Amino acid sequence: MWSTHTMGGNSRNSTDCSTVEMAFFTKQKGGLVSRINTLLVVNTILMAVIAVMGAYRHRYRHHPLIRFIYLAATTLFLPIVSYVVSAIENPYNVTNYVLKYTVITAKCEARLHVFSVMLWIGLVQIVGTNAIATVAGDYREGRSIVPPAVQLVQAIWTSYLAYTAIESNLHPPEYFGRFPGPVTDPKKGILGLVYKLPPYVLMLLPYVLILAKMLLKYYAWYMARRSLALGSNPRLIVGYMEQLQDGVLNCAELVSEHVPPPLILMKEDTLLVEKQPHGYSLTRMNNNGLVTLDRVWQLNVTLKSGPTTQHKDLCLSFAMFKLLRCRFARYKVSEAIFAKANNFICHVLLEDSDDERVFGVIAHELSFLNDYYYTSLPVSYSKSWLPIVSTCISLLSIGYCLLVTNNFIMESQSSESEQITCSEFHCDPPYMPQGGSSLQFGALLFDQMSLSLLVALVVLVEAREIMSYICSNWTKVALTCHYVSHTSWQQSPVIRKCVGLLLRTRCKFMVHWEDKMNQSSILVLRPRRNLVALLRHLLHLPDQKKKVPRPVKAAVVDAVRRYKRTGRQTNGATHMQLHVNNLLWTSQGTKGTADVILVCHVATSILEVRSRRQNKPLSNHEIAATHISQYCAYLDAYCPELLPDDAAWCRSLYKAVKKDAARVLRSDRVSPATPEAEDQQLVKLLSEQSKHHVLKDGAELGRLLTELPEGEEVAWKALAEFWSDTLVSVAAACDNIDDHAEAVARGGELVTLLWALLAHVGSVDDDTADAAATHGAPDAV
Repeated sequence: MWSTHTMGGNSRNSTDCSTVEMAFFTKQKGGLVSRINTLLVVNTILMAVIAVMGAYRHRYRHHPLIRFIYLAATTLFLPIVSYVVSAIENPYNVTNYVLKYTVITAKCEARLHVFSVMLWIGLVQIVGTNAIATVAGDYREGRSIVPPAVQLVQAIWTSYLAYTAIESNLHPPEYFGRFPGPVTDPKKGILGLVYKLPPYVLMLLPYVLILAKMLLKYYAWYMARRSLALGSNPRLIVGYMEQLQDGVLNCAELVSEHVPPPLILMKEDTLLVEKQPHGYSLTRMNNNGLVTLDRVWQLNVTLKSGPTTQHKDLCLSFAMFKLLRCRFARYKVSEAIFAKANNFICHVLLEDSDDERVFGVIAHELSFLNDYYYTSLPVSYSKSWLPIVSTCISLLSIGYCLLVTNNFIMESQSSESEQITCSEFHCDPPYMPQGGSSLQFGALLFDQMSLSLLVALVVLVEAREIMSYICSNWTKVALTCHYVSHTSWQQSPVIRKCVGLLLRTRCKFMVHWEDKMNQSSILVLRPRRNLVALLRHLLHLPDQKKKVPRPVKAAVVDAVRRYKRTGRQTNGATHMQLHVNNLLWTSQGTKGTADVILVCHVATSILEVRSRRQNKPLSNHEIAATHISQYCAYLDAYCPELLPDDAAWCRSLYKAVKKDAARVLRSDRVSPATPEAEDQQLVKLLSEQSKHHVLKDGAELGRLLTELPEGEEVAWKALAEFWSDTLVSVAAACDNIDDHAEAVARGGELVTLLWALLAHVGSVDDDTADAAATHGAPDAV
């Protein structure tokens, strides 16, 4: 966008350029402004991508498309910023263009535009800095993520670019004299002091905030790496549990499984420890500051936080998270060392709780694990004052953005609407004298739009960071532990009320476990052909994602109780059997767990078709059986690494069976309009026309289930028990730690939740841990 204004005929504003030369100048300058505006908009969109993926990338980073988009956004950031700064640094004061043998010179001003670009660069860098994840893990966990040096270099480089651009565009000193002046002229207070600052100080302030954020992240990581409560915690927990088992520590004797063991919660840095071959050994002195689970359990004062068990369950989840980290660090410890803790956890969760409480405690535990391995939140607790400083920096960022951007928009509305104004044109050699003129390029609307979007983005990411501290379970556990260790807090009604209020705080974006389970099916009689189904197929996503029904939770928790009671140790589901009165089906002869799952999944689907034809309400057994059946099929197709079998073999088996089933069922061969029952047609088709043994065996088992004289409800009850036992057996047999960590990053899997529960009640097959892949640091994207 450009326009021309006649300036009069005085010698100062006269021009000696021809029309062709002026048109060439207009084309060059207009093209430059258009490119810069395009890059501003594109990079704003890229920053939105980085902000969103910075918050959720570990949940979706396994998808190739997401990885590509995130890498593209981070890679293009610095080249775009460098080009924009280099473009505005030189040509905006005295501009030179060469047309053949003629040099065209003009004086150009871009006051608000330069300020807008400098502010834009600072805001972009703030968004990028907030997307950094830092992790301080034990060296045996292999999951430490140092704040990337490239991010610090980017911050320093962009700060330098901003400084050079500001310096080159602030001559003479009155160049920015009008901005950033106040819309209203406050004489007193903070606003008055702010507006009295030199313009370049306000323009450089975002870069000061960026460097402060980066240095704070480095300091937090360094302190967390050395902390006994964070980086070195697994070694401390192993040594502590060994001494607790041997009775070395001066702890109260555990007389029964009803008494909570003194599992460590916080204040580990107050301990005196000695390095030992297999971890740290605690001395007998100076252990009074340690906050343990039994102290929280003995707390009788209600925090007015809803259910009286809420803060206790949260602290139990935190203590279990610390124990689970020892497994991820692959410390080989005797099961007897954790026996007391396992007995108490088993009593609390399996004997004295409903299924919702069991799922809640384990979900919180995995949430702590996800936070520690994939976010920067836990390292901020290496020092108690770090969350406060981080919150203050976020508040300063929000305040600065709102204040300066609002003033920029008001100032741009009261001035000319162009981004750049050029005048005093001169051509060498001269063409002929003529009337002076000025040209305007671009529209400040582009600056307003990009700045408004970026400010909204910065406010959102900074507000999210502040709320992550307020709503975080880490903060709630820290408050509870501080409350336990300070008698004065317990005696103050005001403090009790404030602590209870914070414990009741809930933020949906902080909920890690979605309480959902993916679903897939081999037998799709009427495939959906809408756009959503097509996209899910192209992106290789599961068929459906459903909320975990209450009957499923009850069934799997009962299966865990049975598993714990019988002490059964099996190799996955290869020795499972389905027993319904006189019908006994065993998995003998099948090749592996995936075989068992797919055969029984086909049989369950056939029985489901028969039940659906009768239009009866679904029973709890049917809900549990069908949901777990389709979830196990999903594991076979999309997460075979969470099964005991070889992942590549599981995938190939599922694809072969799925392909054969689609061939048999194509062209709507199974129609409910025919006199023959739909389930009977399905059995007949699969038995006669399928080529894969899984479909034939599944059809035969499905026929037997539909023909049971005892009725369908008996069959559904047996299937519900079979599927829940199968899922628990798979969770117990598959101790692939790396793959479970990936599942936690994606939002959690039901089988991973069961694996964590079984690990705490002493029912996980530890022999498979040796076969797990060696840890490497997770990808930074």
